[in-house]
Amino acid sequence: MAHEYPDILKVFANRYRNSQAGRTGICTADFTLDYHKLLKAANADSAQARINAEDRLRQAADQSQGKLKHDTHSRDERLIHIVRLSHEGGETWLFNHVRESSPTEERRQLADLFESFQEAPVSSGWKNAWSNWCLQLAQHALDGSSVTPFTRDDLVGNHELLTAIPSLLDWQGESLLRFASCMICRDSKKLEQLRPRLESALRQITAGRIQSLEDLGLLEKPRRVFIRGPLRLDLPGGTLNLGLLHSPVSISETDIHQAIAIHCDAAQVLTVENETTFLELAKLNSDTLLIQTSYPGRAVLALLARLPAQLPIHHFGDTDPAGFDILRDLRTRSCRTIQPLHMRHRPREGSENLQPSDLQIIARLLADPCMADCLASLQAMRDSGTKGDFEQESLGRPSLPEWPFYENT
Repeated sequence: MAHEYPDILKVFANRYRNSQAGRTGICTADFTLDYHKLLKAANADSAQARINAEDRLRQAADQSQGKLKHDTHSRDERLIHIVRLSHEGGETWLFNHVRESSPTEERRQLADLFESFQEAPVSSGWKNAWSNWCLQLAQHALDGSSVTPFTRDDLVGNHELLTAIPSLLDWQGESLLRFASCMICRDSKKLEQLRPRLESALRQITAGRIQSLEDLGLLEKPRRVFIRGPLRLDLPGGTLNLGLLHSPVSISETDIHQAIAIHCDAAQVLTVENETTFLELAKLNSDTLLIQTSYPGRAVLALLARLPAQLPIHHFGDTDPAGFDILRDLRTRSCRTIQPLHMRHRPREGSENLQPSDLQIIARLLADPCMADCLASLQAMRDSGTKGDFEQESLGRPSLPEWPFYENT
């Protein structure tokens, strides 16, 4: 059975494409490659493969009018040592010979794509920034600089990205991400797939003023806060008394901002990491305002900002590294004094071992002044090498209607 081997000239062309000369177009000297390394890259290890490869190179050199040359050993002119491509016209000849687009043509094609979007309709607030960004990308395409978040070998994907960004910059109001994706891309999941690249582009265009799709009002889920307790919102159309409800309810960030006044008759506030525990606590019908949150979203932060400054706030979370990090995040982003509740390291035989990422979080928390009151638990967890009995649910079902909800803790 005959074996097929990679065309050694195409392998040589690919090495040139990835060289500095291929990437940047700056070529003041011949491009050279060690012959034996080229053979290895072409998988030409067997005797027949080497013979075929050498015949291909010699025939191509004879046809190149000096564009492709072989440097031979001084002691034996029959032995090829270096394969050399002339810096004057060599690239054009080589890629024509292997019937591929040259790196120069590909750089120009990519630059043309960026330039073609320079006048795309973009909201007036970002029109100049968008135009300048497209021109900058075009120059980067030509000179071999980074074109992140685009890639040099995917014109279709690059076109898709460039088409979506102006629509994002023009987006008005708050919508779910999948709805916007259908409107912009005709694919409900496409914006999620492109999200890291889109957000990188938005940061570049806006000099960091837009950091994420959420900043544009595009949400994976509505900005809401899940609460239960004595809270009244004075809205333009009347007063909404949520304390009359027996079960938890969610309110939107929009309603929080639109409220003329927010009244809280609770004795204290308790933020709860896990929804399962939150729902059990809600059954107690206490005078505490319960707020369910892990890392807080904008609706949670908006509500905390409008609660009375003197109102005591506690946080009840898991006691693994991530649980303590949520407490840190709540304190930092809300600028409120928030005390931990039932958050201490609880050793348990056979508990989950700490991973390197967990130890990194603990080290960061130990160095953070705002977590000084949790040092003992953090150090105990680090020294034990385990997360201990860290889940909130391990404390059992809350049984008391009054603070602090748990007996024997």
